[in-house]
Amino acid sequence: MTDWNRPLVDCLIRPLRQAPVLSVVIPTFHRPKELAFAVASITDQIDATLDGKVEIIVSDNGSGPEKHAVLQQLAERHPSLSYYIHLKDEGGPFQICSAPHRARGRWTWVFGDDDALESGGLGPIVEILEREQPGFLTLNRQVWNKTLDQRIAGAKHDLPDIRFGSFIDLLTLFGFDQLSFLTSQIYATDVARAVDADLYLASPCRYCQLAYYLEAFHDQPAYYSSRPSVLHRWDQGATQVHAANFHDLATSHPELVQRAADRLGLQPGLFERINGRRSMLGPESRKITFVDNILENLWRSVALGTTISDEAWDMLAGLSPQWAPQRAEQLKMVRDVYNMVDNAFGQYQALVAEHKARVPVGAVFTPPEIDLLKKSEAAILSLQGDINDARKMALELSGGFN
Repeated sequence: MTDWNRPLVDCLIRPLRQAPVLSVVIPTFHRPKELAFAVASITDQIDATLDGKVEIIVSDNGSGPEKHAVLQQLAERHPSLSYYIHLKDEGGPFQICSAPHRARGRWTWVFGDDDALESGGLGPIVEILEREQPGFLTLNRQVWNKTLDQRIAGAKHDLPDIRFGSFIDLLTLFGFDQLSFLTSQIYATDVARAVDADLYLASPCRYCQLAYYLEAFHDQPAYYSSRPSVLHRWDQGATQVHAANFHDLATSHPELVQRAADRLGLQPGLFERINGRRSMLGPESRKITFVDNILENLWRSVALGTTISDEAWDMLAGLSPQWAPQRAEQLKMVRDVYNMVDNAFGQYQALVAEHKARVPVGAVFTPPEIDLLKKSEAAILSLQGDINDARKMALELSGGFN
């Protein structure tokens, strides 16, 4: 099992009068203003009825001396706050998987350092935990812009509170999109601690916690709270981040989920049972599954020109026999288009390089040379147009899974 001790610059662990109901663990890295806002949104709600029931633990990933000072100031201001300051960046997976091993409450809540808790939201969450005793609790959320001055969606879903017999039942209804937002998930500390997390710590996937949830809580009672308690910042302009997310959701994420399912001995066909809808708003017009999400994100990756390795394609092809019969052909179609666009882009880059080599600064050209350069430019523009058309088609195809 993993050794959760890591070199620290400093730590402050408050003594407790009693074991908390809930430990809010906030991983952070270079976001002092956002962190202060997130912490205040929680601590301002710890009144006499919640005192002793909620602790806050900030885990800093080696942000540096300035962040150290900020944490000390926050601890002075908020008596329920403890902190760990790592000597170096231990990575996101470590921060997530170590959280229940540092938590002292019955439930662990890994809370994003740039998110916030709705005013009046903490008490009802603690009440649900004490009343329902879930192994896993997922919270509805609001969606806001990056600066929290414009609300994009007042609620992610319009369903009432639901109790599930197991986490897999919850996953079947909500899918991974609901679970992918870290701050909406709260879970039983002792159950999370029992998982051998080495598989997830070693994964390059940005969403390794989703497979971790599956392994830890697959047979645990689960609960969905309809109150949109948490505020999710959405930065629409973070194109590079979104592109990396699409790639991982299409490749390393399904591979890791399948590995977790295999470790549990789950029956084949899980991917087609997991819902693929992003929001439970209004009636379902057609069945969308996790496999649709994979294909959608592959098309998005093609549209954005993201590199997908042959190993990733082969891995998905190896998983596809467990999916619905038509899926292998759909996967092959995306791969064929990807290869076509990738090859064309390679030719385009070669043509551009060749053209630049022919046009040194200050050179004078003969009429035949000028004619050759014009043909070269025309070929480059034509190929560029074909690539753009193919990527536009891929983007349109990705939209067909909504």
